[in-house]
Parts: sequence; C-alpha cells; structure tokens
Amino acid sequence: MVSRRLIVKSVAGVATTIALGWQGLAAARSAPSVNQAASATSRAVRLDRVVDRRSWTEGSIGTTVQGRQIVRWDSRPSGATRHVTVVSGMHGDERITYPLAEALRRTDLPIDMHVTIIPSLNPDGWAADTRRNARGVDLNRNFPWMWSSSKESSGPGPASELETQAAMSLLQTERPDLVIWIHQPLAYVAPIADCPNEYVELWANAAGVRVRPDISHLGGGETWSARTAGLRSMLVEVTSWSTAQSLIDDHVRGFAALLPRVTVHESK
Repeated sequence: MVSRRLIVKSVAGVATTIALGWQGLAAARSAPSVNQAASATSRAVRLDRVVDRRSWTEGSIGTTVQGRQIVRWDSRPSGATRHVTVVSGMHGDERITYPLAEALRRTDLPIDMHVTIIPSLNPDGWAADTRRNARGVDLNRNFPWMWSSSKESSGPGPASELETQAAMSLLQTERPDLVIWIHQPLAYVAPIADCPNEYVELWANAAGVRVRPDISHLGGGETWSARTAGLRSMLVEVTSWSTAQSLIDDHVRGFAALLPRVTVHESK
C-alpha cells in the first residue's frame, strides 16, 4: 500500500545526496567496476547515448506557506548538453505522482542529459491529500497564462502562490529543453504548443495510453511553460486514480523511450 504522507527533508542551501526512497528505504548503490563502466560506455555508443543509473542530489526550489520545502532532485553529469525537467505532484490528491517520480529517478539516463525532477510541487496539498494547496488554490489554475478570476480556486491573482512562483522561477532561470508535467487520472499524453509529436508518441506507445491533440488550460502550468515561457512542454495523464505498480512501470517505460530522442531546444 502506498504511504499517505510525504516526508520532505529541508535542505539548507547545499545539495545533498538522496538517501531515502518512497518507502523510506536506503537507496545507496555501490560504484560500478571498471568492466561495468566499459560496458556502459559501449552500450552508450550503440543505444543512442544511454548509460546505467547515476547518483542524484537533493535541493529545494522554495518553501510553502506551511513551511514545507519544495524539493528538487537532480542528476547532472559533467558536460551535460541536454536538460529535461519533470514537474509532478501539483495536485495533492493525485497519489501516483510521487511514487512515479521516485521510479523515474531509477531510470537509465543518457550520458549527456541533466534531469531535474520536482516530485511534489504541492507538498502541503500532498500532506492533506487534497487537490489544492494550503490556501485553497488550485495551482494548475494559478499560472499567468489567460488566468481568470472566474475559474474556481484560481487564486486572488495570477502567480499568487509560492508554489507557482517557485516553479516559474526554476523554469525561467534554467530553461530546460523539455518540461514534462505529470498528472492523473485521464490516461493520455498531450503535446503543448510546439512540442514535437514524436515526443508524446514515444511516451504514449511505450506506456500504452492515447495521444491527445494540443490542449490548453487557463492558468495551467504546462500551458504557461509552453505558450508564455516558450519551453517545449508535454502533459502526461496517468490512467485512473490507482497507484498500481503496473501503472508506474508503464510510464517509466514511456520516460525511458523518450529521453534518448530529446534534442536541444534551439530557442533557449
């Protein structure tokens, strides 16, 4: 059974190696041998720059009104030329999003790719098992793209929430080559604006879900990142409200299928 609470560790300015997983188990791994490293290098040449698992660091992009850290995980090899950012856990009642983020962290990564994962953009909502944040705002209606006060729980103004501001600052500062926003339960993958169709098709085919044509959400994070920030963005909706391991495995396959094909976004 998936735990119903999120444990977030405060990080005081310095990134630290992650030691705790979704179930609180130690995740330390031994260093690869020389033979293993050589094998990984060989595979990278044959399989479009894919290598075995790397270490991750933990940091914070901000703090909520209840004092919880909005955690970021990074795996950044020396000389990285591509950057993918995953934003998960925007709605606290979408309970597969955090364990899925944990599983993505265990995926084999291309040798030249920096991957950033925000496992829970809304840790207050996660702790309360509610869609909205602690101030009763739906973060996915709070971003400054066609924000509307008529939308229920969109907040007192565009980007009024600390979580929204933290996500915007991260994406505008780092400008990744692709932003992946993860939600549930609608069972599709959608390109936003000019995101290549190939990206969503790779994920959808591997995960066994449909591709939905370009969509827009008033105040939506994925729509803001694509249409206002000018970042290639895609939306992943996991099937149903289940937290089944099989669903996690499906979308790990989607993530793994996509990463080698992501290219540098020339408009960065």
